[in-house]
Amino acid sequence: MDTLRVRAYNVRFGDAILISVPDRDPSGTVTTRHILIDVGNVLAGEGGQDALFQPVVDNILQVLDGKPLDLYIMTHEHMDHIQGLYYAESKFFLNGEDELRSKLNTQSAWLTASAADDYYESHPDAKKQHLMREEIYEDIKAYMSASQRDFPDEVNALLVNNNPRKTLECVDYLKQLSGHSHFAHRESDYINHHPFKEAQIKIWAPEENTARYYGHFESMALGVSRPDDGNTSSVLAEVKPPPGVDAGAFYHLVESRRRYYDNLLAIDKAANNTSIVFCLEWRGWRLLFPGDAEERSWKTMAQENVLQPVHFLKIGHHGSHNGTPDLELLEKILPMQPHDDKPRSALVSTFEGTYNNVPDEKTLEIIAGRIDDLVVVHDQSQPGGFVDLEFPG
Repeated sequence: MDTLRVRAYNVRFGDAILISVPDRDPSGTVTTRHILIDVGNVLAGEGGQDALFQPVVDNILQVLDGKPLDLYIMTHEHMDHIQGLYYAESKFFLNGEDELRSKLNTQSAWLTASAADDYYESHPDAKKQHLMREEIYEDIKAYMSASQRDFPDEVNALLVNNNPRKTLECVDYLKQLSGHSHFAHRESDYINHHPFKEAQIKIWAPEENTARYYGHFESMALGVSRPDDGNTSSVLAEVKPPPGVDAGAFYHLVESRRRYYDNLLAIDKAANNTSIVFCLEWRGWRLLFPGDAEERSWKTMAQENVLQPVHFLKIGHHGSHNGTPDLELLEKILPMQPHDDKPRSALVSTFEGTYNNVPDEKTLEIIAGRIDDLVVVHDQSQPGGFVDLEFPG
């Protein structure tokens, strides 16, 4: 019996998923095709351990067994999803500049729409938001550097995960994985950009115009000057309480007005909500892979009437409460009353302690109450190992 397999690698706090699909053509010939999703982890704290990318990539190549990777999907531009292949190429494959790329021999690659070179020139609203995001990011980075204090691990993780320069290096590498790159969104003509004959891939998100995924940026009073020459360190203005004002209350007010954490979260959400969300349909099964889509993207999907009941959910955003839709929308994809008699399952790739309250236990409990099997990757395998979920045909 043919079986579809979802292999989730333990990359600590990140995603790396290899789907193996028996694909029957009109003549009845079955070819096993492979989809690789992301490969990355965070660059700060215990959630990131780059040495594990070697056994992960080695296993991917072993599964391919010399055959091409049929489709690579980069869900969105965050380091915990995109840095793994670039890192592996530079650290573990040293017999040529493109040794890993050559071994993967990727036939098609999908990247989120906003990663296209000309995207922001043709989408002025998104460009305005994107430039504001980069400016705010640089201000926060300068403030954190100039303040010379220890910030919580969560803040450091957010900062490095959203670094636009490091992200650009990884995305440029992934753009060259295949000679057939497609910048995917719900409205794009993606049907002609994959090799599957029997299996169907349906993109539920993002929309082409990513401006709709940006939230409100808070006004900041960071008190930091950024040099124009790039060679001088940023300087944090010294502030002192006026005479007669309680020093503790004054410094608490100054800190609250800086709002750097709120804006880091807004930057993070904007990238998460551009995630490619796709549903893989095969022989009566529906498997949903939403990247790190958050509430704004889920609400947009509901407005576009694309949500359907599924049998498998890759839980979004590593189990964060904002990576799973509210109960009204969750009912559309994992209804309390199953829509057929097939078993339902979900998987989350996460690493406790990277961010506060991630994974969110209440969220996992809600999902577990609607399915037959919940798999938490890091609890089930060693770093660099994997767990498999199988769907019989």
